[in-house]
Amino acid sequence: MSRELFSIESEHGVIGAILLEPELFEEVTAKVRVSDFHELENAALYQTMIDCHAAGIPVDVVTLGDYRQRLPSGTSTLAYAGEISAGVRSTANWKAYARVVRERAVLRQVVAAADVIREQASEERPVTEIIALAQQATADLRDLDDGHQDYYRASEILTTVVDTIDAKFNKTAPCGLSTGLEKLDEIICGLRPGNMIVIGGLAGSGKTTLGLQIGQHITCQLGGAGLVFSMEMTKEELVTRGLASIGSVNLTRLDRGDLEDDDWPKLTSAVNKLNGARLYVNDQAGMTMARIRSVARQCQRREGLDVLLVDYIQLITAEGGQNRTLEVGKISTALKNLAKELMVPVIVLAQLNRGSTNRPDKRPRPSDLRDSGQIEQDADVVILVHCDKESEEGQNGVTELIVGKVRHAKAGSCIVQQQGQFVRFVDFEGRPPSDEEVEMNRRPFASKYKGTV
Repeated sequence: MSRELFSIESEHGVIGAILLEPELFEEVTAKVRVSDFHELENAALYQTMIDCHAAGIPVDVVTLGDYRQRLPSGTSTLAYAGEISAGVRSTANWKAYARVVRERAVLRQVVAAADVIREQASEERPVTEIIALAQQATADLRDLDDGHQDYYRASEILTTVVDTIDAKFNKTAPCGLSTGLEKLDEIICGLRPGNMIVIGGLAGSGKTTLGLQIGQHITCQLGGAGLVFSMEMTKEELVTRGLASIGSVNLTRLDRGDLEDDDWPKLTSAVNKLNGARLYVNDQAGMTMARIRSVARQCQRREGLDVLLVDYIQLITAEGGQNRTLEVGKISTALKNLAKELMVPVIVLAQLNRGSTNRPDKRPRPSDLRDSGQIEQDADVVILVHCDKESEEGQNGVTELIVGKVRHAKAGSCIVQQQGQFVRFVDFEGRPPSDEEVEMNRRPFASKYKGTV
């Protein structure tokens, strides 16, 4: 095997660091596993160190030799540990040594897997199976230590936090990205980096419309970059809906090609806006979280990324064979982790169960999110799209956005107007009903919006 696939010096550096400074044991063993060592003698000595520590025995050259007299080759443990200890002069570079050991271990795994993949390819196995094996073989590369600190003292963070507060006070920094809907922004204080924003709704409620509209606003109006994963609609359908929404062109006429004279300048304007926008779309079916993460990181590296949209969580393919609740729960947690990793808002669309339809007011709650309660737990913000189609308001597009959870502000709700022909929402200009009017089942503001859906 090529020397480039392992480093004896780095393996000795990791072991020697613990021998010179036993206080490093927990930190070192959290980063390097026994299986990461290439040399059998080094792996055996490292395992002996772990066994001694677990038994409550101090880890040093003498105790190691006493605990295990011989290594697999027959070499004296005492002599071998003493030689390593004498050869490592300082513990200052142990993190660099640990990273090299981990990297080389993963590279060896990839090389070994490549050999297996080559053999399977020659056996004319299905291409999908070979690709899946290749993806699994390189999965450990994502888990390599990135050199970030494991924890920070509060005083190290204070300067950044105070500077951010000052910038927000002086209006030189936004609280978060705007959704394009004024009343919704007031409640959630914008979309914040690292947050997972869940938009839930029943089928046909408008959750996809709201999610796409927010993405279009960030990319077309704010100049940001956005990536949309759509597992329900094709990329052509998404762009067509974008043209209707941005250009105020009737979607039905766009689909039929039955455009009127005044539609053409609107369509041209929408085409120009979308053409200049950094809006990227992925409509591949059967996407897994590993694949979503890979594509998102690639897009961020190449194009930049300000917002990520996933439509919708229940359509993401699970990689395990567990029950559905556990599968969706793992996917939800992975999406939250992805938001923190990319440091962008991740908007996740989700289906609701039918529980809300059995309530007198039919208003959904975050607990109505389908398949897993983990979605509600992981979310920083939960927005529920509620449109009662049995009411006069609902038939005329009046929709309530219920912010059932928001970590950094107070939950609340606002009324918006859905313009169905343009597949978009606009701020509600009428007067929402009072509590008394709701109780009396009065709807004096609905007639103003007849014919707008």
